[in-house]
Amino acid sequence: MGIDLKLDQEYIKASVEDIVKAGIVQALGNPEAIVKTAVDKTINMKVDNDGKPSTSSYNTLSYLNWLANKTVEKVVRESITEIVQDQSEEIKAIVKKQLSSKQFLNDMSAQFLKSVMASATDTWKTPVTVVFEKPKDNY
Repeated sequence: MGIDLKLDQEYIKASVEDIVKAGIVQALGNPEAIVKTAVDKTINMKVDNDGKPSTSSYNTLSYLNWLANKTVEKVVRESITEIVQDQSEEIKAIVKKQLSSKQFLNDMSAQFLKSVMASATDTWKTPVTVVFEKPKDNY
């Protein structure tokens, strides 16, 4: 009679992979140097604006700089969103006040008239044609 240990195949596979990787690192020499070299290559790798590796010298930056920029961008976006949400009622009141001011309405009217006059005198715009015709009899 044999003993059935019923070992998990995935566990065995992962353990064997870990042992093999550790053996390879040991066989190559100094594991710290190998890891340091791998990390240095990764953070200094040139990437494009999407963070994908790039061999181009145009518009590329190191992965570390790209990652730092993306992290700062994300934090700033989240902070601004939070501030705007927290202050939305105050911002809304200020915007309403500004849009309701007499100066704003005067400026808006002046800009509107200026645009209409510029369009009316510009020969490159589609001209407006008015035609007067005698009505036709339908009988």
